[in-house]
Amino acid sequence: MMKDHMTSRIISVILCLLTCGLMLPAQAASLLQSVTAITQVFGDGQQVVAVALKYSQPIDGSKLKASMFKVSEVVPPQLLQQHFGQPSPTQPETDSREVSRVYTNTAPEISATGKKGAYVILELAYTYHYLPPFNEPGKGGHGTQKQGAGNQQRRMLPQRVEIIKAYNGITRIDDLKAQVCQVKDIKTVSGAKSSAFNTPVTSTKTINLVVDDFQQLIYKDETSGLSMAYNLFVPKDYDATKHYPLVLFMPDATVTSPNNETTRTLTQGTGAIIWATPGEQAKHPCFVLAPQYPLQIINDDWETNDYMDMTVNLIHELENKYSIDTHRMYTTGQSGGCMLSFAIDNKYPDLFAASLLVAGKWDSTRVSRFVTHHQKMWMFCGEGDFGAMPSMTGITHALEKLGAKVSKTTWDGRSTPEQWKGLCAKIDAEGNDFRWVTFPKGSVFRPGHEDGMEHLQTWRVVYDIEGARDWLFRQSK
Repeated sequence: MMKDHMTSRIISVILCLLTCGLMLPAQAASLLQSVTAITQVFGDGQQVVAVALKYSQPIDGSKLKASMFKVSEVVPPQLLQQHFGQPSPTQPETDSREVSRVYTNTAPEISATGKKGAYVILELAYTYHYLPPFNEPGKGGHGTQKQGAGNQQRRMLPQRVEIIKAYNGITRIDDLKAQVCQVKDIKTVSGAKSSAFNTPVTSTKTINLVVDDFQQLIYKDETSGLSMAYNLFVPKDYDATKHYPLVLFMPDATVTSPNNETTRTLTQGTGAIIWATPGEQAKHPCFVLAPQYPLQIINDDWETNDYMDMTVNLIHELENKYSIDTHRMYTTGQSGGCMLSFAIDNKYPDLFAASLLVAGKWDSTRVSRFVTHHQKMWMFCGEGDFGAMPSMTGITHALEKLGAKVSKTTWDGRSTPEQWKGLCAKIDAEGNDFRWVTFPKGSVFRPGHEDGMEHLQTWRVVYDIEGARDWLFRQSK
């Protein structure tokens, strides 16, 4: 029996070795170790722009082709198309993306030129992600409904509260992920093979360009006793012996959230992050403050709550902590954030050196302080914006009645960067402190994507106008 037992154990060991031996080639077939998604924020929101694949050995980049990989973006349910009158999506979906460029690198970074390394970088072609907040099933955009005689039709827009409800939910930037397949074998620098894999591998880490450079902090207001989350960008080479401008960005109401961990203010569009990009910081190093409001701060009757004064108190706290140039502080905002900028400019007329105001409303009977305190304002709005356009037009007329000189012009919202440069130079030459630029109806949409709310598209255009940003930093109290 002892002999039989020994024989049985030997056979078991041999079988185990054989099994492990058969498994080793399969385990070593793919040298992939990890997948990292890299995101960027555009005017229409955040999307995955690249995927970094880390292998256990340096990869031969000379043989890599885009066709060797397939990539899909994992889109959170909160960013999926909302259908008016229908339940909101609850599960993520995968969106196939085009690999536009592939190269190796020494780190999970996008680069103009590749380097020999163990990372394979898959850059993705830009895709227009913007979707109207609602689509009526079976019809494009907001759908239509009949109205009155003659079978006339008009756009069917959901109530404001429904739009806000539809946009709430994205609270963490890590919600965006990517899935990758390597459909062909690739080789390492040493000649080893990393076999193809057709089962998608999902990213386990997310790098968010520029967004990751912001700090997420909590401000406790001693006056009101309330707390508020905020995002703060500190210049990377901050020197306390120098004085830096500060840009306050306030978002529209759709990204309000009681969740103190949210970064949605940074990812809905470029209104917050554009000032912190490497190119902008090279020209205009500055602090960027982007509060995350837990609720709507101003309503259509111009009534505000404690969070407006809290925002001002927070700015003063930052002045005490950092070397901020109090003569070069600026405010900008879109929709509700624009309205809040008007409100702060009215109550605290000497706080900011200039305001960049995008598609918002304000009481045209309360603009006198803008003139008497020599404020500098640049207003933008699309002519198809049924709410902000009439209000901003009224503000402009009221300013002129008080004797203010206002530069008024209409620009094509689809202008090229070179055209923007010329348009900005022309309005700069007029030298007026108040500026009013409108975009012809529909021109703020991308060609082929004209369906949706023009109001939500205006800031996609405005914050990409370099001359407007440069104008802001030229202003000083």
